Amino acid sequence: MPKNSKLAFGLICLSLTACNDNIIDLEGEQHVRIYQDDQAISCADTGTVSVKTHGKLLIDENIELHCSQKGHDGMAYTESCGSETGSINIFTIHDKDLGEAESLGFSQLSTLPDAQFDERCEYKVISDGKKHALISQLNDQYAIWQTNKTPSYQFQFNMSFSDCPTFAPTPNVTINVNNDAINTVYDIDNETFLTNISDYMTIDELYSELKLQLQLNVIEAGLNVSEPHELPVFSTQGLPEQYYINAGSEECDAANYIMSDLELL
Repeated sequence: MPKNSKLAFGLICLSLTACNDNIIDLEGEQHVRIYQDDQAISCADTGTVSVKTHGKLLIDENIELHCSQKGHDGMAYTESCGSETGSINIFTIHDKDLGEAESLGFSQLSTLPDAQFDERCEYKVISDGKKHALISQLNDQYAIWQTNKTPSYQFQFNMSFSDCPTFAPTPNVTINVNNDAINTVYDIDNETFLTNISDYMTIDELYSELKLQLQLNVIEAGLNVSEPHELPVFSTQGLPEQYYINAGSEECDAANYIMSDLELL
């Protein structure tokens, strides 16, 4: 090919991302999909790495995510307990961050030609503009909370799932925090203290969880399931009173958080 023809072809390829099928053009910026095996084993209830866990590896290195989802590597596996499943965690990132992601153990999804995943994931999540606005609101309210908080406090808490009709209703509880750690969780409905409190969070931990979920790119986030486009509500002390997040990647991950009756001790 003559030199001028090569140059012309190169200019065309620079302007058209179709020259590289591995590149995803989102609002004029180039992205790639990466994945990591989630280590799921057939018939095993534990050991599977969640999308959130793998996503946090990337987020902690300041790699922005534009989609997070479960997928399959497209390979065949024996259907027996103890065998691999082919389940993978998939993320869409800026192509400039690919080298850093690979150093964390991720690989390009394009190396799995038969991978099964949602090819429209990047267009189903909330926009970058809304994500950044929600994170900014969260950061501002967390600063208010840090100004008002004391090491010991209590508040009422409830979390329900709008996409999980068979899930047992979660109780309304009073969470008592002592020296920035949960001391007791009291079931208001049944008038008893819970013995298993591992799934409950302090307000600081809840802020971290909400921010992480937003950074993973959810499909909905707002006030509640009925009003997902309205902004979440916070008290004057920085307590998140109503917050709704629908991660959209798995069952029972559309959570409505309701908090009230904050008492600083």
